[in-house]
Amino acid sequence: MSGFSGINQFGSLTVNGQKLRFEDFDKDKNGEISKEEYDSVLKEMQLDSVELSGVDKNRDNVVSEDEFAIWEQKIQMQDAVNGMAGTISRDFAGKTQYLPNITTALKDYIEDFAKNYTDDVSKMAEDFKTALPAKYNQLKASVLSNDPDSAKSQVLDDIYTELTTDAKSKMPEATAKRIAKELEAEANKFLKTYKGANLYTDLKSHLEAFMAKSDAEKLKNAAAEFKANANTFGAMIDNGSELKQLKEYAKEFLTAALNAGVTIKLGGVTIKTTNAITTALNKFTDGDELKSAIEEAIAGLDTGTLKEKLVLEEETKAIEAENKKFTTIKGSEYSVDASTINLKNIPGYFEGSDISIKKKKKTAELKDNIKQQLFDRLESTLKPQMKEQIRQMLEAKGIPFDKIEQVFENIYNSSFVETFDADGMVSSKHRTAFRKGTASVNVKQFVDQFITTFNTNIAAAIDKMNASDKDFDTVDMNMSVLGKDENGNTIETANNDDILRSYQTGKPLTTKKHGADYYVKIAEQIIDGLKAQMMAKAKAMCTANGVKFDVSKFNAMFDNAKGLAVSSAVTGSGRQSANTGVIAGGTTGVAVGGTTAGVSAAAASSIAATIAAGGGEITGVAATLLGTGLSASAIPVVGWVAGGAAVVAAGLMAIFGRGHHSSSTLDTRALVDGFTQQFSESFSNWVDAEKAEAKNKK
Repeated sequence: MSGFSGINQFGSLTVNGQKLRFEDFDKDKNGEISKEEYDSVLKEMQLDSVELSGVDKNRDNVVSEDEFAIWEQKIQMQDAVNGMAGTISRDFAGKTQYLPNITTALKDYIEDFAKNYTDDVSKMAEDFKTALPAKYNQLKASVLSNDPDSAKSQVLDDIYTELTTDAKSKMPEATAKRIAKELEAEANKFLKTYKGANLYTDLKSHLEAFMAKSDAEKLKNAAAEFKANANTFGAMIDNGSELKQLKEYAKEFLTAALNAGVTIKLGGVTIKTTNAITTALNKFTDGDELKSAIEEAIAGLDTGTLKEKLVLEEETKAIEAENKKFTTIKGSEYSVDASTINLKNIPGYFEGSDISIKKKKKTAELKDNIKQQLFDRLESTLKPQMKEQIRQMLEAKGIPFDKIEQVFENIYNSSFVETFDADGMVSSKHRTAFRKGTASVNVKQFVDQFITTFNTNIAAAIDKMNASDKDFDTVDMNMSVLGKDENGNTIETANNDDILRSYQTGKPLTTKKHGADYYVKIAEQIIDGLKAQMMAKAKAMCTANGVKFDVSKFNAMFDNAKGLAVSSAVTGSGRQSANTGVIAGGTTGVAVGGTTAGVSAAAASSIAATIAAGGGEITGVAATLLGTGLSASAIPVVGWVAGGAAVVAAGLMAIFGRGHHSSSTLDTRALVDGFTQQFSESFSNWVDAEKAEAKNKK
């Protein structure tokens, strides 16, 4: 039998292209077809011989109009099955022994469909044609359920379908194909020894269990058996008979790994065949070393399931593919075209006007206030346009903007600060604390320079990122977490400071009346909030460079970089670390005069002790005043001699220390940028040293 020969159990009612009707059989026109009329027409028209009993369902030896209508429909249903002859022949190619089974199953289906049909008989054949394809696949699977190749194909197809359509675990088609391919090898092993009666069900159950097991779980019993056997030798393994026996135990474990489809590397040999086992074991001449090597292999077994492992591998591949597509774009292509920016949206640009402030404030404060105003103005006008240009450029290349969004944010903010702080960008006048100061920035000049600076910086950042995947890049750090501690909680400050905005604008945070060291703890919390990201980057760098990540080294470098950054970024009047340097310079005396006020003896003594510690002495009126008691706030300055400023500063700090007249300042940008630079340099140096050491060992 070469293929499906068709079904012909209901004959045909077509003669020379003409379809016979009920009236063509009912010769005497009595409304029913007798056996004689039936046989006569079949013989006369040379139609297929179909026993009357096959049409006469109520067994009264005549065919009614209803029975004839059902016969007509069954013939059409038979034709529908025969129309699938090509498909059926292909499906059973090489498996022709199953053709009688599928033919019988289809004949039975026609009868069952007609028997159970309850709708208008005239529509039965059409409804049958609609249901036939799905039913055929079901019958085919049943007929071939114990055929090894067919059962395997069906099981793998079904698992693939489930993986790609299940609402909870739906995965990309490429990942599902990879899993199905891995499962095929396991299915082939299963089929070699299968002796059961329900192959499809048993194979599917086995493969699903196989997917849900990790390498460690597959070898759990074999690993436990090896350890138990190896421990019978005691603390030391004799390199004679005991080593020989240990190798047998090791061979049993490695064979179990082979049978379970788990790849193990031992003694530099990847175990994929029985010959590889022999080669690997022959390398060991010391029992203790062999035992340690096997135990190390056991400890290194993957604890993720096969499904989890393959999904992760495919996700990594997809990310690598995206990264490759991303890295083909040169940094210069991220350039913002200033000529397409709608500059009318930026207040003050075409008017050539300035943002100015005139107040009784220090120059630094005036600049910070202008910086904040300018940042807010461009945040809603210039920034969206720049972002949209880069978005369109990326999407034209099939890359989503979120791939570069964090880099854009960081470069935008750093370029803003760099442009604002450039020489000559801000003009200011301020003579003394008793005169009004002024500061201003020209909007057009700033915007033009800012766009140029941004283009330069983002091109350099992208090219640096793309140069190597083995270095420690921080330009894509997610700085939106600034203001959160390492647990994700908002860092609270006395002034309700916006820490993120402070970093974005480069405007320092300042507070009074809370102590000179107030921002130290807050700065430490800010850095701790970056720890998770820094660790992820550190681990990725180690992986890319083939270096084992060392959490203790990471923590030490993290804490060191944090300490340096905090010390540099937090300043304040009255901070002990700052005062010591001033006092140590020594003093020679001051000349002061003023009104009498209450200065405690303890405060006076503290000033004297502080100055003395610096190698100076108290002379003249100052000594007299300290001895009788004066309020420092009531002492107007009338003259200075060498070192006098240091004495007053030290003295006031001794009196007021960290009280209401102290202040603390945190330069958030200097803190974060200083930390990331210090840490990345330290960690990069450590990775390079580890790579060099590993290379020397080889």
